[in-house]
Amino acid sequence: MPNRLEARRTSGPHRRRRKNLYVDQPKIERVKALLGTSTETEAIDRALDLAEDWVVFGREVGEGLTLLVGRGGFTDRFPTRRRR
Repeated sequence: MPNRLEARRTSGPHRRRRKNLYVDQPKIERVKALLGTSTETEAIDRALDLAEDWVVFGREVGEGLTLLVGRGGFTDRFPTRRRR
């Protein structure tokens, strides 16, 4: 059974569009090296995928911790933070 992220990525047509952006060139070069990509487009595409994965992961961890705390037997030693 696919998780939410896999389901979202595989649903619907993938549309590519040309974008003209002002981007920090040294940052693109660092990301290309870190991800081992051969093109800037691939580096940006993979970096966006990673950013999306990170946000989904954070939400799923938060939901899991909320469920864990709600079941009892767990002491929350960290104060609740409000989002800005």
